[in-house]
Amino acid sequence: MNARIIPFDYDGQAVRFNADGWINATEAAARFGKEPTQWLRLPDATRYLEALQRTYGEITYVKTSRARSDRGGGTWLHPKLAVKFARWLSVDFEIWCDTQVDALLRGEPKPWASARREAAIGYRAMCDALALNCEAQGKTPQRHHFINEARLINEVITGAFTGRNRDQLNAAELELVTLAELRDTVLIGQGMAYAERKSNLLRYVHELQGKHLRRLAA
Repeated sequence: MNARIIPFDYDGQAVRFNADGWINATEAAARFGKEPTQWLRLPDATRYLEALQRTYGEITYVKTSRARSDRGGGTWLHPKLAVKFARWLSVDFEIWCDTQVDALLRGEPKPWASARREAAIGYRAMCDALALNCEAQGKTPQRHHFINEARLINEVITGAFTGRNRDQLNAAELELVTLAELRDTVLIGQGMAYAERKSNLLRYVHELQGKHLRRLAA
């Protein structure tokens, strides 16, 4: 897929579209224990696809990539097929899918894009606080200071002190990153040591994750 891939949050799980409104059908179907090939073989789907081709011409409506799922792998369906396909999975999912495709095709603000921008702002605020803290101690902030702080955020969320590609996170994951960054910004401003910040952030993220799970169960 050439257009940028955008993960949307559906009931706490990512469903990927691209900027042109195509849906990753493999990923979406897996949420319901199904595969897109099952739907594509149905007589109703075949007739619908044939009708689209008669109406709009012999354009491509189904694409398949062998890449990893996080890099656009799987079966992708044209936006004119996406909602029809979503109906086969679930009526609720159909309505949600229709909303996402409509927003993408209209070029309206996207929840994921907003969450991504907020995470970037949160990271900038955290870096600014870290730089000011270093300067207050008579130190020159170095690149590894910012990298390690970002990895700290990832560690308190995922348990792994490593980098993450934020373009592959869904809106809910980005929101958690942003909240942790903003909390860390305050803790850095208070002059809290690294080990203390880590302990505080672990408790904070655990509380946020617990609230999210309770909200899903309600």
